[in-house]
Amino acid sequence: VQQRITDKQQRSHSDLLFEKMNTTCTGVIKIEQLTNILKQYKEGAALETVELALQAYQDQTQLSSAQFFDLLVNVHLTLNDAMGGGEKFDDLLKYIDSQLPPLNSSDRTRIHNRQQWLKRIRNISFRTLDNLYKEVMDIIQKDSDTFGNPPPKHLSIYIALLNDDRNQLRYVATTKDQENLLLDKALQQGEGVSFQVLETGKWAYFNQTKKHTRIKFFNPLAQKQSGSFVIIPLKRLQQTHAYGLLGIDTIQDKKEKAFVQHEVQFYEGIASALADIFTFVDFDKNMMKILQRFTYWIKQRCSNVSTVDYYTYEPASMNNPAERLLKHVIRYSNGNLTTFDKPKTINSREQVFKYHLEHAAVTCQSIIASFLGQTHMIQAIRGRDNFCFALIDTIIGEKEELQSSEKQDLISMYTCISKSVDELEEELIHDTIKRVLNYEQKSDKKRLTYIFDRTWYTDICDTIKQLSSEKVQEFINDKTQWNDETKQILSLISRIVKQKELDPNEYIEGLLPLMIEFDPTAEEHVQNNLWAGVEPLIQTIDRSIWQQPSSDVIKIFYDWLNLAYELKTFSKAQ
Repeated sequence: VQQRITDKQQRSHSDLLFEKMNTTCTGVIKIEQLTNILKQYKEGAALETVELALQAYQDQTQLSSAQFFDLLVNVHLTLNDAMGGGEKFDDLLKYIDSQLPPLNSSDRTRIHNRQQWLKRIRNISFRTLDNLYKEVMDIIQKDSDTFGNPPPKHLSIYIALLNDDRNQLRYVATTKDQENLLLDKALQQGEGVSFQVLETGKWAYFNQTKKHTRIKFFNPLAQKQSGSFVIIPLKRLQQTHAYGLLGIDTIQDKKEKAFVQHEVQFYEGIASALADIFTFVDFDKNMMKILQRFTYWIKQRCSNVSTVDYYTYEPASMNNPAERLLKHVIRYSNGNLTTFDKPKTINSREQVFKYHLEHAAVTCQSIIASFLGQTHMIQAIRGRDNFCFALIDTIIGEKEELQSSEKQDLISMYTCISKSVDELEEELIHDTIKRVLNYEQKSDKKRLTYIFDRTWYTDICDTIKQLSSEKVQEFINDKTQWNDETKQILSLISRIVKQKELDPNEYIEGLLPLMIEFDPTAEEHVQNNLWAGVEPLIQTIDRSIWQQPSSDVIKIFYDWLNLAYELKTFSKAQ
């Protein structure tokens, strides 16, 4: 806990310094200025040590606030090791601060106001996008009126977001002068310059718009007018792909007005803040998909679970991620899933039970609690920042615990949620996409919808890989105890994977290695008619076979077949 408090304090101090260095308000700083300062630390005596720490960043030209913090922590730790301890992180920050060039009063006022406006944008919840859009429009116009070249410009502002297939931009917000013309209209790939900006990931600026034939004008009359037009991709620094675009033009102005450099840099900062917020939107949308599949499997595997509640533990604002609120987002009960359109804020002081939720969230520890005669198994979900960001409350009624097979399945599902979350965060933060099975190569929509199922399937394959030959042989030697369902499971797997019935003694060398590498969504496997025999077996399976000798082995085989069938089924669906 003490280390987390220290980390939090260091990050807070680092963010303040970053804000001071971010004079362009773009949300990034040039790395060169920082490295030049660091190389002079301790009057240059630590040059070799600093250069060693900076090697990992030699290919970067810019830093976000998170990367800035990581770099400084790296430099501090490297120095501390080289100097034999005693180095203070705050001393490093104070030195950098002391080397920054002074600003004149007008620049200082402009930068301060813009940073406050960016904070206002980041303060808006990702669940209230209409408020966010309005605030962005108001701030851009106010900035132009305050810091733009006089007289004030008439600005047309719009935000367009990409669809799932990334071939269409839809305008989701505009200033009032553009509502009838643009709002909810779509721009197709190949029209105008927008998709070119998305592909390069770099903003574009056009002066005297009537001279540019590549610009798409929704109003043909505007083509005869001339103004300035800037278009900026909504992307974070580390991202390859953008969420959409922020566009601003002066075409409606009576006189052609150009944008100056510091205005466009501020618009970059706004686009970056929007991209951060859309990252939350994207993550939340994909988290709902994970929970839908989780509750589907609860229904299939855990009949003694009566209710599942999902609570987010969300930052009150992006400016203060450590201050968080519990919100009730989803309830699964009696086979029905309800998503609350407006998540209900949980006030922990109003109900005794909410104390348990707060405790689990603050400590990021999973707990079992009893309330009003009901047993609650509360699972904390940890994010990459080591903070809890959500809780899953699985209610099992008056029972003190689940029976063995259900408990085992629930633990496996919790593990799969954590791994799916890690994968989502890796994708959204570092832009690395993991595609394992055939269907994931073809459709991002399906890949994200069934990430939970694929994670569970690959986990089972890893479990098979770790099975010892002795354990499998013990299971095979026990075949006199096998009932008809056990034999059906093994027969189906053998014929689906190997295209023939194998003798059990061939399983270790002839079947298990193929199961580990088997892709049930590959074209040649999806069409296999033998899958027709899997569904009735799954629906009628007698779970008492899990209590037989070596039951953990047959359960692994059954889980593999069940997950492989599910993956095959939805990958085949249109």
